[in-house]
Amino acid sequence: MNPILFWILAATTVVSALFVVGKRSPLAGALALAVNLAALAGIFAGLAAPFLFIVQILVYAGAVIVLIVFVIMLLNLRDEELKAQSIQRGKFGVSAVLCALALAIILRFTGRGADSNVASVAPDFGSIEQFGGELLTRYVLPLEIVAVILLVGILGAVVLAKRGE
Repeated sequence: MNPILFWILAATTVVSALFVVGKRSPLAGALALAVNLAALAGIFAGLAAPFLFIVQILVYAGAVIVLIVFVIMLLNLRDEELKAQSIQRGKFGVSAVLCALALAIILRFTGRGADSNVASVAPDFGSIEQFGGELLTRYVLPLEIVAVILLVGILGAVVLAKRGE
């Protein structure tokens, strides 16, 4: 992968993730999340993992974002409710400083130098066979748990939206 393209996609991912957390409007946050997921898909494409790239675009940047926007529209939040739950700048600044400190500690102890060992990638990394084999053997229970959690979240949003009517 071209290093310049990687750093552009990585910066886009980080900045859009900050927008997801910092935006007051849920729709603006959902749009920033879509940009974040698309940039992450670009990183997968650069790593020569076409299956993960397509799954990232179709499932996450497509279906999950549509689901999130649907739930946001179903909740029908008003401006007064959004202002009452906004993020205070002081707490956001402290969180940013703590995240930067944690990143510095991680980079210090992982040996991020030019002479450090470069991780090798298996030849079948990102292939459909390898991904499906891992997903349906080793990670089948977490996959089902995530599906149930998403279902409960959707049902909870519907119950909350219908309670006011």
